[in-house]
Amino acid sequence: MSQPSIALIFNPTARGNKAVKFRQWLRDLPNDVTLIETTAPGSASSLAAQAIKNGFRTIIASGGDGTINEVVNGIGQTNREFDQVLLGILPLGTMNVFARELGISLSIKKAWETIQLGHTRKIDLPLAKFQTDSGLTEKFFIQMIGVGLDGDAVGGVSIKLKRKVGALAYFASTLSALRATPPKLRANWDGGNTTGEWMCAGNGKMYGGPFKLFPNAIVNDGKLDLCVLPKVNKRTIAHAVITMLRGQLNRWPGAIYHRVSELTIEGPIGTSIQADGDYVGTLPLEIKVLPRRLNVLAPKTNKDRSK
Repeated sequence: MSQPSIALIFNPTARGNKAVKFRQWLRDLPNDVTLIETTAPGSASSLAAQAIKNGFRTIIASGGDGTINEVVNGIGQTNREFDQVLLGILPLGTMNVFARELGISLSIKKAWETIQLGHTRKIDLPLAKFQTDSGLTEKFFIQMIGVGLDGDAVGGVSIKLKRKVGALAYFASTLSALRATPPKLRANWDGGNTTGEWMCAGNGKMYGGPFKLFPNAIVNDGKLDLCVLPKVNKRTIAHAVITMLRGQLNRWPGAIYHRVSELTIEGPIGTSIQADGDYVGTLPLEIKVLPRRLNVLAPKTNKDRSK
């Protein structure tokens, strides 16, 4: 009997109606899929790395953006190039921003059909370096990275509340974070610099679900779109949210955009950073883009540049 070719990484303790349906769906998986259960937060990285060492060439991340982030970083731990591994996505998270970005259905059945079709898109892979309790740390992210307000908001989210109310937990945490004095930030890149009190760099258009924070971003153009708010207070955030919901934030004079392939952000020591919806560390931050490095099983698109 040949070895299964697909490793499916999932959280066996996930709760909610979608998780229940997912466990029922798992019973009907074909024999070429090996199920690998996570054991703790962060364990998906080491499990993905071990699966690749064991010979698997298709790794499926079953979960939200945080799980996908862990799996991608696990792939990055191996000695093999990213172009030798395929990433599949079964969206089970709260926001599922990366899945939405790539047009992957939030239906597990349809997302699995996308994986079976085998169409591969080459996606840019940003690499970030920042401060943690263990010192300077490098980590890939897939969708976006933010400094300041959303770093504080994500870091302050109550997991218990998130399980109860989903995305509303982030809203509550953001209101709490707005009470603090915003940091003075400075971004530098080859050929330019800017200052502000909130900065977020996106590999794709989406942020926080179906909302477009970076309307002109393309996931495989070798660039990140940097959005900067010079001032952060309840009024500016309210304006930003309203214009983002309308898909017009790039036309609002209160937001400044730049396109970069490498970036550094400096500010007060201890300023929070979030990546793909999870708190990861603090400033200083360095980012560089690895063009079209990640192979993702995703639907075809008219703007697909992976041909």
